[in-house]
Amino acid sequence: MSLSHSDNLHLMKTCARICDVKYLGERNLLISFEDGLQRELTFHANWQGITEQLNSNDFLALVEINPVTKTLSWPDGIDLDAEILHGDFDPSGGSFFSVVSEEIISSL
Repeated sequence: MSLSHSDNLHLMKTCARICDVKYLGERNLLISFEDGLQRELTFHANWQGITEQLNSNDFLALVEINPVTKTLSWPDGIDLDAEILHGDFDPSGGSFFSVVSEEIISSL
C-alpha cells in the first residue's frame, strides 16, 4: 500500500519535534516536544562508536536543539532521532535511555 501525497504531508506535519531541552544532572534530560509531551529521560552509559562521547556526563550536558531538524544534538555532529526520544519507535541498536516520567503539558 503506497501513501498519497496528502498522506505524506500529514505524516511530515505530525513528526515529533523538540522545542526545549534541559540537562537535569545525573544523566537526565527533560525534553519538551511541540505536541505538548514532556519526557524526562535517563541516558545510559552504554553508547558505542561515534556516539561514545555520550557516556560522559560533561558531554551529555552540552545538549542543544538542532534548529533545522528539531532534535537533540551535540558537538561533533551527534544527533538523536526525535521520534525515538518521543517514544514513537524503539531504538534499533539497544536500550540507550529509560523514561523517568512523561506527561502532556499542553498542545503547543
